[in-house]
Amino acid sequence: MCLTLALTVTASFPVIAAMAPAVTRITVAGVPLTLIVLGFAFYPVFLAVGWFYNRQARQLEVRFTDLVDPASRRPDA
Repeated sequence: MCLTLALTVTASFPVIAAMAPAVTRITVAGVPLTLIVLGFAFYPVFLAVGWFYNRQARQLEVRFTDLVDPASRRPDA
């Protein structure tokens, strides 16, 4: 769900920039607005999606380990 949302928003950004060419000409301190949006809006979203995915994978691994061998719980889990 989270990945789908992030990919949808990311894929729609070039479409929006192409439909509104004035957006591509806007600069902030000499840097194009599209670069600022990519760097400060999308990158943190992808970091959050990656963190969430990693967290879910760890939890799933612990549940699977408990299912397969419940007696040998790892101390770091």
